[in-house]
Amino acid sequence: MYAATLGVLADWVRALELPVALLQPRSADAHETPLTVRIVRTALQARAVIAVGGGLEGYLPALRRALQGKTPIRTLLDHLRPTPDDLHIWLDLGYARQSCEQILRWAAQDGLLGIAQRQAWRRTQLLFRQLEVAVREARRTLQGKAYIAVHDAYRPLTQRLGMRSLGSLQPDHERPPSLHAFRRALARARQVRVAMVLCADESPLGTTAARLLRVPLVLADTLEMPDPTRDYFTRLARLIAALRQAV
Repeated sequence: MYAATLGVLADWVRALELPVALLQPRSADAHETPLTVRIVRTALQARAVIAVGGGLEGYLPALRRALQGKTPIRTLLDHLRPTPDDLHIWLDLGYARQSCEQILRWAAQDGLLGIAQRQAWRRTQLLFRQLEVAVREARRTLQGKAYIAVHDAYRPLTQRLGMRSLGSLQPDHERPPSLHAFRRALARARQVRVAMVLCADESPLGTTAARLLRVPLVLADTLEMPDPTRDYFTRLARLIAALRQAV
């Protein structure tokens, strides 16, 4: 069994017909998960911990100390080329595919690569191709459109769609922006005729910005929190569709 730090990583491992346990609590996003006794116990029972790395999972150094070398921590960032400049690698289809390929290599090293995993990889490749088609079709509508987000975790995807990011209304998760910073962001958005406001949930900040700018508020899943009802491929397809339908 592997242990995955994030819901999206667990989805990839599961799609490849490999056993996996999720370390991330359902109520915590990728950046804010604290180290808990449950995480340490689950990791100790695993063959390896699969993580993004690069500081995304802030508890990894503490987990490594707690494990004392009993369970290796394998970070995908060490194997992605070129090195990503954004840690939200699951929103970049190229890096997502590379990540699945690396997980398969680890499975082969661990003696877990069999017929079921090879067949699962063929199915997974088909799902990636379907997402690539969705991106190409959405780009025809979205190319050149500007957006502003409450917290902009979307750039790996929106860059592929040809969209222009105006940044985040709330760059710091812990603190709301000052009124001056909020007004300055809205003024910049008006100048470029922003097309939409992106928000992972119906936050008052995003709702107010969309109302003042008179543009759609798009509830855009960052895929940072686990969703036991939908897998990675379904969620990303829905995100692409939500962006496309907003214009």
